Amino acid sequence: MAVPGPARPLLEFLASPRGGRVDAQVLRLTGHSPYAYLYGLDMGRRGWRYRAPLALTTIGRRTGRLHLVGVAYYEVEEGAAWAVVGSAGGSEVEPHWVRNVRDNPVAWVHLHRRTTPVLAEVLDGDAKRPIWAAITAQVPLFDSFQAGVRRDIPIVVLRPRRA
Repeated sequence: MAVPGPARPLLEFLASPRGGRVDAQVLRLTGHSPYAYLYGLDMGRRGWRYRAPLALTTIGRRTGRLHLVGVAYYEVEEGAAWAVVGSAGGSEVEPHWVRNVRDNPVAWVHLHRRTTPVLAEVLDGDAKRPIWAAITAQVPLFDSFQAGVRRDIPIVVLRPRRA
């Protein structure tokens, strides 16, 4: 199923930098991402089911301001932590939120309308292999992203911390 014609401009807006900020705020407040839903419809996959992304708030490495981004997540460590992939859609440039947690691992996860303070651990190389294998078994697209870039796509594990 493709996005209906009247919703196409909304999808294009949400794909812009300004629209991304709007989508992140809607995600934090409601627990749902209009962009993720419309993007999934536009992909036209049969059997595709919408799954709300995780909203991640990081501290800017240069400004110290809070930054909010919506990312797909995978439960790890028997549900005690979340893993997110820093693929940037297969871009050669690492996402800003990964650079932020490399400098300051303190972050917040907004999921199911609850906020959880977390510590982020960035895994590269051999350290990420077991989680990478589990994630790419679910989403083989990440393997093609890795094959198309020179950088090592990191996995960020988000573990709850005391506030």
